[in-house]
Amino acid sequence: MEYLATGVLKGPHGVQGFVKVHSYSQEYGHLVSLRSVSLRKDGTQRELKIEDVKSSGKELLVKFEGIDTPEVARTYNGWEIWVPRQSAANLEDGEYYVADLAACSLRVADKIVGKVVGVVEGPQALLLEVESAADRKRYLVPFMGHYIGEVDMEKKELELLVPELLA
Repeated sequence: MEYLATGVLKGPHGVQGFVKVHSYSQEYGHLVSLRSVSLRKDGTQRELKIEDVKSSGKELLVKFEGIDTPEVARTYNGWEIWVPRQSAANLEDGEYYVADLAACSLRVADKIVGKVVGVVEGPQALLLEVESAADRKRYLVPFMGHYIGEVDMEKKELELLVPELLA
């Protein structure tokens, strides 16, 4: 089963062990219906059952089974929430999972010029970390319409509109 990272735990809330959640997609609806999640950090993975979910202003709060104090909740700060792909947020047209982008190649016309080896969250857009096929150096390419054209997820290819970014 394929899993996707959908959010990260941001620290305790209150005295009952609730944890604040930051959703990578800014959507929280898919998290409300979950009964359990996989938490991952630094190569460690833990499966936790969800006891309760509630909202507090713009934040989603989750109470995991067995986490009953803010001190224990604090130990999960920075852990990512991983869910089965079918339980992740639904995508609108023009939206993509970061994991899918990280598996793509960049092409100019019909020539592969690089491959995405990582994705970084930038101030205005995602930044694709691309390893150039020509010199094996790594470059950052903004995932924006000015730089990236056609996105073909079936072929796992992204059209690079500004090839000078890999020079």
